[in-house]
Amino acid sequence: MRASLRYALAMLGLLSRVSSAQARVLSAPPEPSLLNITRSWSRASSLGDLRELTTASDFLELRVWGGYGMGATQGVVLRRTGTHWSAFLARVRRCEMLMPRSAGDTASRATLERYVAQARRQCDTPVSDVGPGVRIITADTLAVERLVMPDSMIEKAWAVAVRAGALDLPGRIERAEAVSSDFTYVVEVRRGGEYRASAIEHVERPSTEADRQVRAVYAAVTSILPPELVLKP
Repeated sequence: MRASLRYALAMLGLLSRVSSAQARVLSAPPEPSLLNITRSWSRASSLGDLRELTTASDFLELRVWGGYGMGATQGVVLRRTGTHWSAFLARVRRCEMLMPRSAGDTASRATLERYVAQARRQCDTPVSDVGPGVRIITADTLAVERLVMPDSMIEKAWAVAVRAGALDLPGRIERAEAVSSDFTYVVEVRRGGEYRASAIEHVERPSTEADRQVRAVYAAVTSILPPELVLKP
């Protein structure tokens, strides 16, 4: 076989194992939703936007986020690349500062970018004295930490989450009445070139199967964390 033909066949085989950078969306919550801001956090971090990653056809990743209220927000990530499993904890760091509203109304893009950069230098420092004449500049970021543990532990958490319904969750739950919750679950799943996502509010008394499933999925992935790092709904 000619070398050029062997090369072409090898490249064809490689491309057949690689999914497109933009995954096919099987389900997702309608906008506006917390998924949009979650994807923007990820896109600006080492995790990357799960929907946009270029992956192999056998790639698996599950991201389960919790919080979004007045307290902390964080996500647990389970990833399989080839035959290797890895896990990460991604915590949202609140970064904000104040600027005069008059300056914000006329500020150039470069000026606003300087304010954003300054906000990121003082993360986790809450602002005070927020009056009518000021504007809050926010630039939240993700602190991503790799979790060191056996592959088997991560794979087990993935299997338990899948059995709990991670691949069956709806984009959102259609409820008869609006729900006010200080804790929301955002679940993202990538399998090769397919992506699905959900945003579901935590309720004290689950009223649907999806309410029960998302709780079980959250419990499955947070089981790999030390108890003191698990956010309680």
